[in-house]
Amino acid sequence: MSWQRRYFKGQKVWVKVDDEGEPVVEDGRVPMRYKNADDAQIYQASPRNISSRTAEAIDADKSSDGDSSKDRGTKSASRAITSSETSAERGPLRESRTVPDELCSVPEPDSGVIEIHTDGACSGNPGPCGYGLVIRDGFHYRELSQYIGYGTNNIAELMAINVALQTVNDKTRPVRLYTDSNYCIGVLTKGWKAKANRELILSIRELMKEFDDLKLHKVKGHSDHPLNDRADLMATSSLKDH
Repeated sequence: MSWQRRYFKGQKVWVKVDDEGEPVVEDGRVPMRYKNADDAQIYQASPRNISSRTAEAIDADKSSDGDSSKDRGTKSASRAITSSETSAERGPLRESRTVPDELCSVPEPDSGVIEIHTDGACSGNPGPCGYGLVIRDGFHYRELSQYIGYGTNNIAELMAINVALQTVNDKTRPVRLYTDSNYCIGVLTKGWKAKANRELILSIRELMKEFDDLKLHKVKGHSDHPLNDRADLMATSSLKDH
């Protein structure tokens, strides 16, 4: 067994692989770490979020594109998401109100509370990105996902929260929103200075002020949290509409 450089949701990570260079799947998850060191913390990632090829091979393909790749990058950057405004690059809004089998045993949220789980996904970072939402209100269930265009993983995470808050019609009710993004929690609730994505962040902050009882919670990503995992699946699936 060894560790190999792969892409995970647009980020380079180290993945445990077997003698043939295939990711090792243990209980449905792939051991992953951000540093190639014996004392580095090991996370458990979903196989679908691990690139099928090594990071070196993917980077080599990008380099071999030459000037044409640079042209595409310039074109993409020119239409990058900068605010919460609707982008012409967006894909169709995917929606379902059927509770997936893997969530049927998850207890309902507290009575009267609207519970929302959000996630964003990005291929390349920057690159094509999208969001996924899981919304629960008693026994009522709703999930949404959408490809939103060219941006970064942080933009995708922010857009997920932005759309989630816009789905709530009665803002007097208690709302509990869960995200695995430290960045979003920081810039939206801890006063972190917004060096990028300022327009989008300021827009979400203003939207948050409309709620009587809104709390954002940080959850640990890729740790077998079924609702976070479902939001992650919806976000990554939205990239198919690119």
